[in-house]
Amino acid sequence: MMDIHSVKLLIGAESCEAVQGTRFEVRSPATGEVVGSVAKADSADIALAVQAAQKAFTDWSKKTPYEREKIMRQATAQVRLQADDIGRLMALEQGKPAYQSRCEIIASCDTIDYYAAEGLRVEGYTNPTEKAEYRSWVTYQPVGVCALITPWNYPVSLLSWKLGPALAAGCSVIVKPTSVTPMSPTAFCAALIEGGIPGGVINVLNGPGGELGEALVKHSAIAKVAMTGSSETGKKLMSMTAPWLKKISLELGGHCPAIVCEDADVDLAAKIIAYKGFRNMGQSCSSINRVYVHQSLHDELTQELRRLAERQSIGDGVTDGSVDLGPMATKSGLETVKRHIADAVGKGACLVCGGKGPEGEAYALGHYFLPTILTQCTHDMLVMKEETFGPVVPLVSFESIDQAVQLANDSSYGLVSYLFTSHYPTTIRVSEALETGTVCVNHGAVNTDYGPYCGWKDSGFGMELSRRAIFEYLKTKHIKVAFS
Repeated sequence: MMDIHSVKLLIGAESCEAVQGTRFEVRSPATGEVVGSVAKADSADIALAVQAAQKAFTDWSKKTPYEREKIMRQATAQVRLQADDIGRLMALEQGKPAYQSRCEIIASCDTIDYYAAEGLRVEGYTNPTEKAEYRSWVTYQPVGVCALITPWNYPVSLLSWKLGPALAAGCSVIVKPTSVTPMSPTAFCAALIEGGIPGGVINVLNGPGGELGEALVKHSAIAKVAMTGSSETGKKLMSMTAPWLKKISLELGGHCPAIVCEDADVDLAAKIIAYKGFRNMGQSCSSINRVYVHQSLHDELTQELRRLAERQSIGDGVTDGSVDLGPMATKSGLETVKRHIADAVGKGACLVCGGKGPEGEAYALGHYFLPTILTQCTHDMLVMKEETFGPVVPLVSFESIDQAVQLANDSSYGLVSYLFTSHYPTTIRVSEALETGTVCVNHGAVNTDYGPYCGWKDSGFGMELSRRAIFEYLKTKHIKVAFS
């Protein structure tokens, strides 16, 4: 029997129960056991959190960027000391192995440190004027209280993408983690507060997104909303915030293509596709969801992918933190994977490997699934159109690069695409033709603090990451003065 972790809300400087005293359970995706009991917030708790955030904003926004940088770096130093414990909470609730979970905590601290430094580089400017007695300058000010709504696949990393620039800009925040993985984000925020972030600058409310999240984004005092989630949810949030014309940034779904050209390094392509297709059980918006491979390399790539897939170690990432893959985070996600594979096979796809859960008593109670490869896929299959969000890599062969680009762009999503080629002109031509916000050529290192991450089409609105993301949390002000 696992210990049951008790999680409270974070409002102001206090860790507290919900006003109504209600709670909900968190279950392990590896065993089905209850691992957490979490305070369940409602509108009364939102009112308290907003009040605390508004009060804290007054002082936090007045601090200089240098003061905020010092405090933020001290806070992340405290988090780093607790990385093992917070990572274990993530492994318990999300399923990814403990080693990978700990790495996510450290990387999240790096992101916040990056933005602590970027806060010093927000530069205004002056304008030449039409009259000698005019002076004109442009400056930036924090938008106010922000609602940060985060997902379960990377519950702390994707929080840091929002929290870092918000804090550096001088905003206070109310964090609303998903109910699937509330424990590690709450612990992460608690450690930041313990490390010196003033009370009320970060507040955390846990509860169901359809109720708590909607009430939060509609609150008149929320000036900015940042959310990572499905495209459907993102569109709903935009409609909810429209009456107030709130600033909003959305990192949404993906259905990311990879093109393997005739001159590609097959071993490298297979390694990256396996990594991006299977890591975190394929539960990533930037996972490789469909592969277009030149017909001359199709069989070689398929066999190498199969070899890599069958080498993946699978297990409970809490009891063995070094395994490659843990369980999927949710039962509904597992059912989607099974449905997509059945649809593909029923429409003529060939199942190369996987397609089922691993055998054995150790896997009986968890949401486990084997890395899966499909060939002979077509665009009428669900796996080629919808976001599977699971460890499934479907392959399609092509004859010409123009055909591959056309197939890659045949999607309502436009988040990330991957290209494998050793030909520089092909790199330029295809990268510019692909309809995605990010293109990775011969690598899978998608997310870097310095690089902008913005979705095209149904994959997003606004920007995360890079120094430009801090402007998502700032308002522009033009000051023009006449003097005699």
